Amino acid sequence: MPDQGDLQFDRAEATGGPAGSTCAACQRPISDTYFEVNGQVLCASCRNIVEDQWNRGGSAGRFGKALGLGLLAAIGSAIAWYAVLKLTDAQWAILAIVVGLAVGAAVSKGANGRGGWRYQTLAIFLTYTAIVSSYVPIIIEGMRERSAQVSDEATARPDSLVKVNSEKAAVAEPLSAGAFVLGIVFLFGILYATPIAVGFESPIALLIIGIALYEAWKLNKKAALKITGPYQVAGRPTPA
Repeated sequence: MPDQGDLQFDRAEATGGPAGSTCAACQRPISDTYFEVNGQVLCASCRNIVEDQWNRGGSAGRFGKALGLGLLAAIGSAIAWYAVLKLTDAQWAILAIVVGLAVGAAVSKGANGRGGWRYQTLAIFLTYTAIVSSYVPIIIEGMRERSAQVSDEATARPDSLVKVNSEKAAVAEPLSAGAFVLGIVFLFGILYATPIAVGFESPIALLIIGIALYEAWKLNKKAALKITGPYQVAGRPTPA
């Protein structure tokens, strides 16, 4: 059974005359009639299978599958990136390109290879989110160091200890729902701005992130399915 992922639907490539040709999907010789699917010669059976696969699932179903697979790829990429960070004690920006390829491919698979602006936007967002998550351990470590520094200063200066305790008491007061939402928005704003802020200090890292997003976008370009035929092996169209 042919897999439509093996056929390039985003471009048409002529495969030459059909005489003595084999089906591009099942590789069986074509002896009677054939179809051209985006410039590739297919037998009647494979043509039907490809068309069924292309139309499989509704628009919402394809997007949901693309979201699910893309999210899994983003989570897996983030975990792998964190593992490399722990093993090497270094932030490897080049891994962003790998993330873009992995997430872009996952979204494309879920989208059934169709592509389009919705899937491109999804792939870019998930790729950037995975990249953002790689900075979370660094931010947490920085917050811990800052907290330890404040505690040391408070211990060394009793007057500061009184101030810290009063600040803690103020923080302990229950937050309103609006303040909580604003805090979450502010936190996510900081997280998503972190790669850009780092990029100003390291333009190469910003360039690599841009390449990663481009790769995710490119893998989800809009594709079309063009089917013509049936044709006889001699090259003349058969009656429809």
